[in-house]
Amino acid sequence: MLLTRFFDTISRFVPGDPLLGGNVEAIAKLNPDKIYVENVRSALSISTGMAERICETAVRQGLFDRYVEVMCPDNSVATSAPTEAELPPTVHYWQEENGELHDVELPTATLSKTVFYRYHK
Repeated sequence: MLLTRFFDTISRFVPGDPLLGGNVEAIAKLNPDKIYVENVRSALSISTGMAERICETAVRQGLFDRYVEVMCPDNSVATSAPTEAELPPTVHYWQEENGELHDVELPTATLSKTVFYRYHK
């Protein structure tokens, strides 16, 4: 049902059949808990801007929820929240030095952030 509603949303933005240029298998394999704009762009063979518009329209229509994740220096995800304001001020990161792991506290504001989407349940 959600996938059908998502395709209906896509069809409003992509002229013709939105799946003709896209990869149906790639769309079906999207992780419903972590949908990145790049995955939508690649699966539908569309521009990044168009993929962002599709995802944001899905948010407005209640199909997706938007989240922000904080990336550690090693590109692992430290934490995520519905908005940047809801992120914690600091995160903990395990850093390896000379074969030993050290718990390092990093300010969230200094780390990169990535937007992702989740199917609304």
